[in-house]
Amino acid sequence: MVQYLYVALAAAATAVTAKISVKVHRNLEVNKQSNVVVKFHSDEAHDTHRRRLKAGASRTETIESLVDSLKEHTTTSQAAVKSLLAKQVESTAVEVATTWIDCSMYIDKAPADLIKEIAALAGVKSIDEPVVIALDKYKIDDQPARAVDAVNQWGINKIQAPALWDKGIKGDGIVVGIIDSGVRYTHESLKSNWRSEYGWFDPYNKTELPNDDTGHGTSVTGTIVGTQGIGVAPNAQWIACKGLHTTAWHYQYFIVQCAQFMLCPHDKDGNNRDCSKAPHVINNSWGWYETNFWMEEMIAAWREAGIIPVFANGNDGFEGCAYSLYPAASPQVIAVGSTDLSDSLASDSSLGPSVRNRLKPDISAPGFNIYSVSNDNDRSFTWQSGTSMAAPHVSGAIALYLSADNKDATYDQVYAALTNNVETDRLYPPNKTCGGIPKTQYPNNLFGYGRLNVFKAVTAPPS
Repeated sequence: MVQYLYVALAAAATAVTAKISVKVHRNLEVNKQSNVVVKFHSDEAHDTHRRRLKAGASRTETIESLVDSLKEHTTTSQAAVKSLLAKQVESTAVEVATTWIDCSMYIDKAPADLIKEIAALAGVKSIDEPVVIALDKYKIDDQPARAVDAVNQWGINKIQAPALWDKGIKGDGIVVGIIDSGVRYTHESLKSNWRSEYGWFDPYNKTELPNDDTGHGTSVTGTIVGTQGIGVAPNAQWIACKGLHTTAWHYQYFIVQCAQFMLCPHDKDGNNRDCSKAPHVINNSWGWYETNFWMEEMIAAWREAGIIPVFANGNDGFEGCAYSLYPAASPQVIAVGSTDLSDSLASDSSLGPSVRNRLKPDISAPGFNIYSVSNDNDRSFTWQSGTSMAAPHVSGAIALYLSADNKDATYDQVYAALTNNVETDRLYPPNKTCGGIPKTQYPNNLFGYGRLNVFKAVTAPPS
């Protein structure tokens, strides 16, 4: 009996330890404390939402139900940890914040004994170190605005967006969300289609109006919705969240706050939510080589709400196969690789498969030497390259597709329309085989299903 008890206790201790990541264990060994993200099991919240949801519920009602269920579950599941925190003596008090979209708790400078106590609680799923996110590198070469007047850029032409514009399909009625470094909203190519109502959130500085320190988010937004031949869907509206903040690095907590804003937008202080203002598609031109899949709960919430997530696959093509960034590596998102004017895969476009051996990217799009909006002034433009610029072509294409009498299309329907109507015959793949799939076979881990053709995606009969 004593032996069985010992084995049971050892197994329980192992289970508790396994919830704590290697990074946190290392921090505790060196510093006796660590900044941590405590994740709780959240499947129950989605189950509750589905039970509550009435047949025929509107999009807004669906999102409101989901948000209510997530918030309620977060409050209930985190109660035991909050009780532990309340017992901390003043000298060891820690800073705590919570996010409801992924049922997580952020604790700064948590001591080792507290972390172990939290890990022992049944509702706790994992304890990890907060992730730091990276932007893709980009190149600036500003040009005067007259260089783009009435001239469609090569990427726009390559995916045949103007052929849809000629049919009156320009993204009307669709809202695109951008999580990035911000946007210069006063730029002449962007100011007319910013949705100012519930259209901006800066989780770090709580600024009133959109702004951009680096220019990355401004260029991304331009390629999605810019006028003057710069953007794929010039009549779509855009909203943005500054999740990538230069003065605060690019911490997970700010990304998650942006994810919540996109699911159910609110004012600059995080109050007065209005779920009817949620975007239809969200562009994410960022990522990192992570293996803990920390954003799955947020992406699942977006998908549950009917929001389509698009991610840049990354610019690590020189690293070889199996180097898709996360969250692009997630099975729940559309990951985008980068092509050039000749339909070759850009040399730095990250290759699949994902860390869980899933085919990635899903699709490729123009991303090399893309001319877009600059944040320097209201009439400046810039050249940029990378999957950061390829993903916006796909996000803009989705806006066009949805605006073409497909506003209620599901993620699966959009995915099928895009991937079943790609270009493959004229592509020039690199001399590589990734994941055992020949470069001439599609889909593969180089281009995904092929290079985007939005005209074919919109006009082809449903598959």
